[in-house]
Parts: sequence; C-alpha cells; structure tokens
Amino acid sequence: MSLKKKATKGSIWTSLTRTGINVVDFLVYAYLARVLTLEEFGLAGFCFLFIEFANTLVNAGVNQNLVQRDKWEDRYAASTMTFVAGMGLVVVIGILGIGTPIAYYSYSELAAWVVASLAPITLVTSLQVVVSGKLLREFKNKQMGIAKFCATLISAATIIVLAESGYGLWALIIGKLVNAIIQYILLIYVAKFKPYFHFNREDNKELISFCLPLFGMTIMNFLHRKASNLFTGIVLGPASFALLAAAHKGALVINQVTMSSINSMVVPSFSRVKKRDDLGNLFIKMVTITALLVLPIFMGLAAVADPFVTIAFGDKFAPSAEFMAISAFTMFPGVVAWFLPNLLIASGKTNDAFKLTLLNLISNILVAGATIWFGIKFMLISLVVASFISLPIRIFIVNRHVSIDSKRLFSSLVPPSFSALSMYFLLITIKPHITNWVNSDVLSLILLIASGALIYPFMYITLFFGHAKVQLNELKEMLASKKR
Repeated sequence: MSLKKKATKGSIWTSLTRTGINVVDFLVYAYLARVLTLEEFGLAGFCFLFIEFANTLVNAGVNQNLVQRDKWEDRYAASTMTFVAGMGLVVVIGILGIGTPIAYYSYSELAAWVVASLAPITLVTSLQVVVSGKLLREFKNKQMGIAKFCATLISAATIIVLAESGYGLWALIIGKLVNAIIQYILLIYVAKFKPYFHFNREDNKELISFCLPLFGMTIMNFLHRKASNLFTGIVLGPASFALLAAAHKGALVINQVTMSSINSMVVPSFSRVKKRDDLGNLFIKMVTITALLVLPIFMGLAAVADPFVTIAFGDKFAPSAEFMAISAFTMFPGVVAWFLPNLLIASGKTNDAFKLTLLNLISNILVAGATIWFGIKFMLISLVVASFISLPIRIFIVNRHVSIDSKRLFSSLVPPSFSALSMYFLLITIKPHITNWVNSDVLSLILLIASGALIYPFMYITLFFGHAKVQLNELKEMLASKKR
C-alpha cells in the first residue's frame, strides 16, 4: 500500500475513533455541566489544566522522534521508555510539590486535593508514549483508536455511576484515573509490544537532541492554546472559567475529530516524502481540503451557538454561546497555521518549529493578559484579530525551509472561506424566523443544521464549480488505491 494511502487511511481511522471518543466525552461533559455547580465545574477544569500541562511535558517530541527514525529498534524504544518514565516521575513530584500548593493558595484545600489525586495520570501517560509511537509509526491508527475508545467508554460509565451515587466532583477524578490505566493496558495489547526498561547514554543524547526544541515548543503550544482559559480562571474566577470552557468545548471536539486527526499524520507522511520540493505543494493541498471540510463546520457552530449551548449544557451556560461564536472565527487563519509547526518538524527543522510556537505563545499571552481585564468577549475578539495579524509572519518563518506559494495558498482558500462565511450570514439571518416559527430549541437546532448542510455545498458548487471539481478529484486521488 502506498504511503499516501496509508496516511489517508490513518487520518480517516483517527478521525472516526476520535469522533466516537469525543462524542462520549462531550455527553459526559454535558451531563456533569448539569449535575455540578458552575463553581465546581470550573474548579475541576482549572485543576485539570495542571495535569494537561504535565502530560505535555512527558509527551514532548518523543512520538515524533520514534516515528521519523529510519527503523524501529526495541532497544532504543526501551531506552526511550526509561527516559520518559523517569521524567514522568519527576513531573509527578513537581505536581505534588508545586502544583498542589498553588491550587491550595489560589483556590482552596479542595482544589489541592483534586490536583494531588490527578497526579498519577501523568506517570501512566508517560508509560503510554513509546507504545503510541510504535502504533503511529506502523500506521495502526485503527487499533490505537479502538483501544482509546474502549477506555473512554469504561471511564464514562464509571463517572456516571459514581455521580449518580452522590460522589459529585470526585466521580470525574476517579473516572479520569480509570481512563488512563485502562488505556495503557489496551494500547500494550494492540501494539503487541512488551515494554521493558533499558538505559543507554547515547540513546538519551539522541532523544534529548531531537526533543529539546520540541519540549519547549510543546510547553509553549499548550500555553498558547490555554492562555485565555488560564487568565480567565486566575482573573475572573472558576464560574467565568466554566463559561469559557463550555464555549471552547464544541470547537475542541471538532478540532480533535478534524484538525488534530489530520495533523497527527503530517510528520509520519511528510517526513517520508522523497522530493523535499513537493512539500509546499502537498501542504497547500492538505490545507485546502481541510478548509473545505472544516470551515463550514466551525461557521455552522458559530451560527447555531445559542440553541446548541442551551441544549447541551443548560440555561446557566447561556453566556457561553456568544463566546463560542466569536472563537470560531480563529479557524480562518488557524486552518493554515495549525499544520505549520509539524511541517517544519517533518523537514527536521525543530529549532524553527520552536520559534514558530514561541511567536504563537507570545501573541496569545500578551493579548489575553492585556485584554481579559475588559471581559471575556473583548479578549476573544482581540485574539481573533491577533491570529490574522500574525499569520503572515508564521508563513515567512516556514518559507525559509519549505517553499510555500502564498498567492496560490490564499487563492485556494477563497472558495471554502467565502462559502462558509456566506452560509454563516444566511443562517444568522434566518435563525430568528426559525426560532419564532418553531417553539423548540432542539427542533430549531436541527433545522439550522439542515439548512447549513444545504447552503454551503450550494454556494460552493454554484460560485466555484471549477475549484469544487478539482477538490473532488483530489479527494478521490487520496482515497484511491494506486501507488505512486
């Protein structure tokens, strides 16, 4: 099977399994949003940020290193596992010694206990890294996805049963721990890999040399993505944090299913492209097809945010709808920027990938930190504007190593962008009429989604028929079984 075919099938399976995982996760999230108070919900989310950050530390660059090596060696994998597990143990100690006191003095004693209870997740995650790298290298996305989906189902059932039994916030904590442990066991099973520990100084030098720039990049990427949440939680408190987290949840689910699924295949596929001059053209094709599929989803989410938030999370989360609609517009520059760091990593330019992420971090932290004092809405609008302004700089950095025809790139994005925006404005125009005609949020949401599903392809095909035909052929080619 050709590399292109493997990468495409890998992306499809990753997307399918992530869809299942995120649907289950979203349902549990929506359930807890109704069961817990805004303060409890926000507190749990804020505490889990510590664990998410810790997980980024033990994951930083290791998968990419294992994937891009010429051949798989069990000895090297064992050395990597020893290194990462040791790092995981250090990070857990750091959580207990630093994160817990911060949570205690910033929020409450309960927050400190929550952070401490979640800490073991990071150690288990560190053990998963090498196994996941092996599966990604072999394009076994199907097996990996099914394993993670089964762990998610078991975790979801645990959370709901415990919540119904009156455990409240602790139902979520226990469920997260169960998920990490079950996932590790299932990943080992599907990888048919017997993990063992081995120490080799030369292996560690290679790993550190490759991963060090990515380590900083991963940390900064996390802070870049979570800057608005962090500042909201610190400045405005857990209730406001909960509202913003709910606003981001819909976009996060879509991102995991679409953008992240495609992005996970950038390094495995692009790093094995023989002609490096082809990378720019392949990048443009990937971005164009991604925009074709993703932009209408995000613009549709922005248009239906009001009924969606009310149905999913309840009336107490109604302010989240406006935040959700504003945040969706970051996807226009985001559909290009999302793949740029991994494009550089696939080319072996980890230092410039680090610089690119540093730019993202500085932009988000400065903007979010300066504008959160004027409210969440003002901060989100400022972040959207900043993402548009910084995009040309990001492309300039990448162009030093991978030639991207900017004119061709942006001209290829005009059809899906214009069609998605047209759909958005038409939907918000007809939305008041639908809501007045139908006295049901659920039915209004269904009608708006159906309308969007008709409007977008109609606009796209009618106004950009030639472009639509080219993209359809490209999709067929990606799914074809032909070898290069």
